[in-house]
Amino acid sequence: MNKQQKLKNTAEGLLAGLAAVGFEGPWRWAHCEWEGAFLRVWKMWPPARDAKVFRTFQVGGSADGRTSQARDILFAVKSTSPFDGYDRGPLNPAPRGLTPEEYLEIWEEGATPAEWMVLALAFLTEMDEPLRD
Repeated sequence: MNKQQKLKNTAEGLLAGLAAVGFEGPWRWAHCEWEGAFLRVWKMWPPARDAKVFRTFQVGGSADGRTSQARDILFAVKSTSPFDGYDRGPLNPAPRGLTPEEYLEIWEEGATPAEWMVLALAFLTEMDEPLRD
């Protein structure tokens, strides 16, 4: 995978994971609010170590292109993504006509659906974002 594919994989995996655990959206946090939380949970998430499918993230990224800023993830969500509009309305509960878990199984690489959901829950916990009942 190239850099953009890795970023897209991470973005859509995280967003599908959030949908799978019940986060409805929209994504309403400013970069300064969510990036630190993401970096903390990303560092602890075992699948993140697979450089074949995931970028290395750090505050500010790097000039040599070897690392990315966390915000680069969201810039990878394009109009062709089933999660386009993640920041304007509810997360898509049926990406490509699938459940979020099925979407993760079929379309996202580097982690199982359960692992993506662990990342999503850890992120929401770090953000102190309760899920609705």
